[in-house]
Amino acid sequence: MSEPIAAVVVRAAELTARGFPQRAIELLRPALAANPLHAEAWCRLAAAHLDAGQPDPALDAAKRALVLDGDHAWAQRLAALALSELGRHQEAVVAARECVRRKPGDWRCQVVLAEVLSAAPDTRREAVEVGQEAARLAPTEARAFQVLGDAALRVRDWGTAEWAYRSALRLDPADEDVRANLATVRRKRAAAPAHPSGDALTLAHAMVWPALSRLAVLLVGGGLLLLLAGMPKPTPLLGWFSGVLVVGVGAVVLQLLVRARRGVRKALFALPRHRPKVAAVTTMFGLSTLVLAGWTVALFLGATTMQPLVIAWLCALVGGSVVVLAGGR
Repeated sequence: MSEPIAAVVVRAAELTARGFPQRAIELLRPALAANPLHAEAWCRLAAAHLDAGQPDPALDAAKRALVLDGDHAWAQRLAALALSELGRHQEAVVAARECVRRKPGDWRCQVVLAEVLSAAPDTRREAVEVGQEAARLAPTEARAFQVLGDAALRVRDWGTAEWAYRSALRLDPADEDVRANLATVRRKRAAAPAHPSGDALTLAHAMVWPALSRLAVLLVGGGLLLLLAGMPKPTPLLGWFSGVLVVGVGAVVLQLLVRARRGVRKALFALPRHRPKVAAVTTMFGLSTLVLAGWTVALFLGATTMQPLVIAWLCALVGGSVVVLAGGR
């Protein structure tokens, strides 16, 4: 009498876990020939083929499971991994996203999506975000942190990669692959240049210049209005309007910092050292804002001079001229 297929599936899972996927395949094939409608057995066969480095039959087995009643999310995960192994990246991403759609709270679906997204340069940043979600969903699973570390390693996010690998090792100290990757991250992090990359500086420049244009409008236009309103003698009431102008400048700067990611934010602070025009504009606008803030305080204390405002406006005018003439180049 033949062995029940449920028992065969359990034995196949044990063989695969012990590193004998080919024996699991040999066990499952005849059982599925007799029970072709057993979705779990098809999934287990697909997993064994993947462990044996055979993505083509793994994809076929996963497809068979998808048309049967069973855990379709598991079948989608296996299909996504097989498609990724075959180099069919777009199809793999579609299958992995479908898996997440079916079970958004299943950390294993998030792990597979992070893995397939990491395979292409244009989706590696998203892979880090998905890996972070997997780690959030499964804080006790070393595999979730390992995949997050792998994704962060590919985008050279050394801090996230080191944290993820260290977390994975705390959960599974025996994983030598993670230990080796952690050593690689530490070595690369130590050898990484202190200055931001050219790509980060370019992205920072693309974000800074529109902000500088808005600051030019605020400081030059607002300063001119204050000059006209303050003639011939400013009053403390004018200090409220100049204070609003200073707050507006701060809001533009804060919005820029909030929008920038961590790596780009670091490049923002380094940008004036590498872009002379940005350095000149930020210096002029910074002086203008500081003088304007000081004049605002002086107005509330009873001052009646217009000279600080003139200086602030001239600084803003010089910076604004550079913004207009440079045109973001």
